[in-house]
Amino acid sequence: MMILRLIIDDAEKARERGLETVNELHNNESFCAGSAGYPVFQLPDEKMLDCQTFRELRDECGARIETDNISKLCLGIGIPRDEPGVTVID
Repeated sequence: MMILRLIIDDAEKARERGLETVNELHNNESFCAGSAGYPVFQLPDEKMLDCQTFRELRDECGARIETDNISKLCLGIGIPRDEPGVTVID
């Protein structure tokens, strides 16, 4: 199973967004069957995590993502491999 966590260090800002400080992202397989076949990741509130949403969370709340599959993450949310705020873990 893929490790994919959205981490927001500021608990107050996380609450304002309806999120926890550590959020497990879900790979929604039902959306993966689309024409492009790219993975789709959802936040716990079932909103899609895309490039714009991640960058807003990063810039406004100091959010970061930890993952063990950078390629799948990049395909899914449309970011480059060297995007600030992404950490690859083992």
